[in-house]
Amino acid sequence: MPSIDPLLDSQVTPPEGVSTDGPVNESTIICYGMLHRSAARVGGNMLDMEAKLKGSFDYRNNDSCKFGIRKKEEQTVLHFLDGTEFSVLNNHASKALETLLQRPTLEFEAIGSIQAILETIERVTKANDAVVRVSIHIYGPRESKEDIGSHLTNQKLYLQRPDKLRVGATYENPHFLSFADMQISSFENQLDVGNNRAPKLDDPDKFRETISNVYASLTRGANLNREEGDRRLKTTLLPHQEEALYFMLQRENGPIPPDFRLWKAMEGEHEGWYLHAVTKAKNRNLAPETGGGILADEMGMGKSLSTLALITKTLDKAYDWVIEKKANPDPHTRQKPCRATLVVVPSAILINEWFHELSLHLDGSLTTLRYHGPKRKTLQLEDADIVLTTYHTIVSDFGDKSSPLHAMEWYRVVLDEAHIIRRQVTTFFKAVTDLKARSRWCLTGTPIQNRLDDIGSLFAFIRASPFHNIAMFRRFVSTPFDESLERREVATKNLTLLLESLCLRRGRELLHLPDPKSRIRTIEFSAAEREQYEQTKKIMNRALRQKVGESYSKSIFGMFQVQLQLRILCNHGTYQHPFSWAKRSLQDEREDALNSVEYGEINCSACRQSLPVLGSNNLYRTYRGSCAHVVCRECLDENQQVGGVTLDLDKNCPLCTISGVRTSVVRPYAEIQEQNDSYLRREGYSSKMMALISDVKEDLDQTKSIIFSCWTNTLNLIERYLREENISFYRIDGESPLNRRQQILDEFSNSSAIPVLIMTTGTGAFGLNLTTANRVFIIEPQWNPSVENQAVARAIRMNQTKSVLVTRYIIKATVEQEMLAQQRRKLMIAEIGNNSESQGTNGVAEI
Repeated sequence: MPSIDPLLDSQVTPPEGVSTDGPVNESTIICYGMLHRSAARVGGNMLDMEAKLKGSFDYRNNDSCKFGIRKKEEQTVLHFLDGTEFSVLNNHASKALETLLQRPTLEFEAIGSIQAILETIERVTKANDAVVRVSIHIYGPRESKEDIGSHLTNQKLYLQRPDKLRVGATYENPHFLSFADMQISSFENQLDVGNNRAPKLDDPDKFRETISNVYASLTRGANLNREEGDRRLKTTLLPHQEEALYFMLQRENGPIPPDFRLWKAMEGEHEGWYLHAVTKAKNRNLAPETGGGILADEMGMGKSLSTLALITKTLDKAYDWVIEKKANPDPHTRQKPCRATLVVVPSAILINEWFHELSLHLDGSLTTLRYHGPKRKTLQLEDADIVLTTYHTIVSDFGDKSSPLHAMEWYRVVLDEAHIIRRQVTTFFKAVTDLKARSRWCLTGTPIQNRLDDIGSLFAFIRASPFHNIAMFRRFVSTPFDESLERREVATKNLTLLLESLCLRRGRELLHLPDPKSRIRTIEFSAAEREQYEQTKKIMNRALRQKVGESYSKSIFGMFQVQLQLRILCNHGTYQHPFSWAKRSLQDEREDALNSVEYGEINCSACRQSLPVLGSNNLYRTYRGSCAHVVCRECLDENQQVGGVTLDLDKNCPLCTISGVRTSVVRPYAEIQEQNDSYLRREGYSSKMMALISDVKEDLDQTKSIIFSCWTNTLNLIERYLREENISFYRIDGESPLNRRQQILDEFSNSSAIPVLIMTTGTGAFGLNLTTANRVFIIEPQWNPSVENQAVARAIRMNQTKSVLVTRYIIKATVEQEMLAQQRRKLMIAEIGNNSESQGTNGVAEI
């Protein structure tokens, strides 16, 4: 498909001092080499810098970002190609380049990894901490080579082989010593990792291969005995769950086998001492290594049941522990001991799922509490065996001296979907880490999502000393992993040692589930749809060309609109009205933004928490037209009463109500559209909907189908088609109340009369167990495929008896085909450690 970006054809002249990639005259200009990994401190607003990096360059295909260099007062600054300042170079390099920058015959380019820079920006808490690394390439006349080399040598800086040489440029390093019969470089031999540099972390193939090899090399799962469940557990554990219980008991109470301890007994002259396998620190005393761990079995293997088995098995120990703590109180601890296990889940609907598991697997003798809602602080937590709450509730209570959660020393804290805390700068991580507990557990099928620091955060939470400090993990694992092949081998060995000791990871091949199948339906537009698609593209392109002189942010907004409208048209066909810049759907934009942005965040005005990207507008409520507040769904659920009065929080902002500010009642945008029935035409044709209905009708009486779309308006059109065909269905979207949502799921699972469930993609990402479904339909591709894959994985669970068929729809010769290609590249990273869909996406059938 030809580019629809009019800006690609624009002639942009770089500012003074900025070089391009064009051919050069190699007889006069050469590349002397590069200064490798020079430090630069990012300035300005971090969010602006992040948006600039993500929007200005196609880093999905090429991770390199090029900066110009110029002198500004007493500093040397790096800037984007449009002149916007990005960072300040460190004093050492700045001083060395100070006089060189004044030479008109020299040219400088700073090149950095966008992914590495973004990761640095995302994890810092203060602007001054945002230090990134760039490689500075220096070009100039051949006759100046020795002079440049001498100057840099005097400044104790040495040139290395360039990462990215300009087209047509010659590389001649003044620090490279030449002899008649051989070439030896004293500096390159010591410093230049050139051909030996490790493939970059964002290289999908290499990163995936390395982590997959680490997982495959783990032996802990093959060295476990089996432990039967307690009498209070009604369900008989499967063999792999009995092994998980044995592992969890080892990690909590010991003894840990010597082969899997991190502290190893030393021999010879150091006999009686212990050596840490990773840090090489020595200790005369054997440090304790118990206290919890990570259960990282792939999705669908019953991690929650294994956890319930652990809770029931150790219930008597929990009672004894409280008695001992009360008899011998710690004078340095203000928290009261509590025998309960605190289970933290992402959402209120997952609390419902856990209560379902409790009723299914336990005999009813345990006391369970739901710590959620406006009256939660009145509960007597000391009398409970299991307490269920959400990450949002903990964040809401965090810092509140009256918080019962932080006033307790729990026997055990369990984080479900623990990868939610993978970024240590989030309040999620800080709030749960502040909880005091005897034992800590992380449950996740994706311990490493797209960077090694993900699992470093989990090690920090379980307080695996000394890796409770993320700086230690970076020092011994994540930083050397990206430095050189030799250093990567060391880092990989260290990561393997940590995983063997602290983590249990098994694949779903143990379950012998029926293999899922995946297919892509490639659909042709009708003549009328193709005409409207091409016409829409022309109209929007023409409008954008008229806006070329506008600001950067408006240009990005324009391109977002082009792609969004073309993607929606792929779903709706001629039901879609011709696009008008003045009459766009804010709901479409809001729903799509949550699916599209890899690290997109929105902050709740109440709890200030950055909401994770789950792909649905059910995460929060806005009060457009009455106030600018954004309130997350958890805060809405917990603040239903103000001053004893129950509020309609879909219409009344609780923050404004509490402060006494009067707000006008504003109906949701979707409600206005539905009432006016103006979003979609009454008549039209959609090739994609016709293909979907044809597939749904096939073996309808013998199948259970789930249909996912990220857009509520597309669900409305699907609903039209289902009604016309007299196909019974349930529907769940962001407007569905939590209690009704759970009721629908139960009815869909238990009733054979309703064969179809339609739902927004985000609502299927967490908290669903849909093993009764054996067909999944994905209506449109997403820029962030992990959201839809998490939704699909909910139907491929431990008790699945039928093979699941996943069907994805793509309109030929449209923006959707480009998205599909990008999805495949992203999945190489995003699906590392989560093979929930890999069996179905390897060798996908296209029809």
